[in-house]
Amino acid sequence: MTPSTAGALVERSFAPIGPARHDEPMLDLVGLIRILRRRMMLIVVTVVVVMALAGGYAFLTTPVYTASTKILVDPRKKNTVGTEVVPSGLGTTVGENFALVDSQVKLITSDAVLRPVVKELHLATDPEFGAREPSILSSVIASLFGGPASKAGDSPDERALIALSKHVKVERDDQTYVIDIAVTSIDPIMAARIAQAIAHSYLADQSEEKIETTQHVSALMDGQLAALRDRLLKAESQVQQFRAKHNLQEAEGELIDTKQLKVLNDQLASVRADVAQNEIKAKQIKRMLTQGVEPEMIGDAIGSETVARLREQYAIAARREAILSAGLLPSHPQMQQAHSEVERLRQLIHAEVARISQAIDLEYEMSKRRLAEAEAALAASREESNSNDSARIKLRELTRESETTRAVYESFLSRVKEMNEAQGISTPDARIISPAAIPDNPSWPKKKLILALALVFGCGLGGSLALAAEHLDRRIHSGAELRASTGLKSLVSIPTLHAKRGLIAELLGRPAKRASFYDMVVEILEGGPRSEFRTAVVRLLSCLVDFDTGGRPRAIMLTSSEAGEGKSALALSLAVTAASSGMRTLLIDANSADPSLTSVLGEGDSGPALSDRVITDNRLGLSFLSLTAEQLPLTGWSNGNALADELSQIAANYDLTLIDAGLLRVERNAAALITASQAILFLSKASATSQDTAALAAADLLQMANGRRCAAVLTMANGETTR
Repeated sequence: MTPSTAGALVERSFAPIGPARHDEPMLDLVGLIRILRRRMMLIVVTVVVVMALAGGYAFLTTPVYTASTKILVDPRKKNTVGTEVVPSGLGTTVGENFALVDSQVKLITSDAVLRPVVKELHLATDPEFGAREPSILSSVIASLFGGPASKAGDSPDERALIALSKHVKVERDDQTYVIDIAVTSIDPIMAARIAQAIAHSYLADQSEEKIETTQHVSALMDGQLAALRDRLLKAESQVQQFRAKHNLQEAEGELIDTKQLKVLNDQLASVRADVAQNEIKAKQIKRMLTQGVEPEMIGDAIGSETVARLREQYAIAARREAILSAGLLPSHPQMQQAHSEVERLRQLIHAEVARISQAIDLEYEMSKRRLAEAEAALAASREESNSNDSARIKLRELTRESETTRAVYESFLSRVKEMNEAQGISTPDARIISPAAIPDNPSWPKKKLILALALVFGCGLGGSLALAAEHLDRRIHSGAELRASTGLKSLVSIPTLHAKRGLIAELLGRPAKRASFYDMVVEILEGGPRSEFRTAVVRLLSCLVDFDTGGRPRAIMLTSSEAGEGKSALALSLAVTAASSGMRTLLIDANSADPSLTSVLGEGDSGPALSDRVITDNRLGLSFLSLTAEQLPLTGWSNGNALADELSQIAANYDLTLIDAGLLRVERNAAALITASQAILFLSKASATSQDTAALAAADLLQMANGRRCAAVLTMANGETTR
């Protein structure tokens, strides 16, 4: 691999480095996943602890059972009698109905409903409700959080009542008139009994409330009834006294003079009718007598039985005469006899009509006299009535007051009697539609739910603790953090390479040991494109050979702020990668504190120049120079320039020179090594190097680099190979 072909693998990213631009997000999804992976042990431990606590609670907590009953509050009116004083049914609108049902929910949890249940089921002696005195701790907690704390001096019934209110939950089903009463208890049978008892107590309270209200109203009305009775007696007494004082007596419910005036009016009208009728009859009869009485024309106007019989006889005689005239002459004796009979009957009819006319005239005169007498009597009665008008008006006023008082009194009396009779038949407006059944399974603890929630909570808590630990952890974990801490561009992250385990070790699950130099060389040469370690090293090498050196030898120095950052391993891996690609490569071990490369590759022969100490490793195809011997011809800060010049002369013979330097400000030849290099790689070990330490070391490096290219590399990054 030539420098040009190696540089073509990646973009040109190795550039002069100053303070980095912080334009990338502090924490993206990939970064979050990496943090969680790094803190996986903390998350697992947190989840295990939370699950253990939840499991202990779920399996050790005393199970609680819930029994429920449903009550329907019927909005329809059910008046047993028409005089009920307690409203029956609900309101007139849906909103009013729901508000009234919600009020019934509050009523069910009140002392008026729960206290009879405590007494009926003897809950004061039940250990779950009232047998034990409240502890000091429970009293303090209840006072702090506003709960219904029971005092030590409270009676057992009061303590049981408070405990029962905590075990009861009452709520209305949405958009219905159904109230659900749920009771929890450690005894399923007791839970069902209490729920049913509360429902019956509520219905009984409704009925008793109606009866008590009716009795109260009845008692009030009894007092009002007595007052009305006195007022009625007083009003009637005033009427009687006033009537006696003014001689205004009554007959058949009317005043005598008023009744007399009415009778006289009726008589006057009757007399006037008789006068008019008699006058008509008299005129009609006189007209008949004047014009001649013809039996055929009399008709029924006269209305006399005698005239009627004579008319019948006359009709028979006239018919007989007409029959005889058809066959006999007028001179015939039978014809004359028939004619005589007809004339006789006509004369009799005329005489009877004349008599009747005289009688009608007489009756007409008498009726006129009666009319005059009736008019005189009526005038006298009216005069007398007019003289008593003021007294009569006052009497009517007293009478109306008396009658009104009597009507109110009778209405009150009837209502009181009906209410007294209806006291025993008051019915509630609610009914039980679902009796409480004994629950088969406990309602709490829900083990599956608790464990599921514990798992979710544990994961969330573990993730939060991981993020908190990551925030508090000042070590460098990623290339972004390395760049943010040092201000140097992070070229690549080198993953950790573990030694390959045998089959037995893998089956036993033994942890893999860190790879040796030999393992790294094998991975570089035989790892292939799937090897993350080899891919990262190749990417880094591409960055190193991709920048312009201005004609000077390509010498790269590797340094760090602390020991154990992997400088020697990375230098060897880069050298082997470069050599395997065909590049002439020189590897220099200048780490006097840890000459691990020298111990592996060996030292060259002694000579007056550094070039005499260069050895060639035919196995790796690279050259090696050790600067860690005590007898180096040029060492120390005073001769740093001479050492740098000689290293530059040696590096000119190679395509790539890699210098494994020691720690900054510690390595005795650091200044000379920097002078001989065209670029410096600052290494930091993932999850080990402190951000503060790296920042101080990077500042020193930039000061000592004197404008040379500087970049950062994260080592042992657990597979983080992104640029």
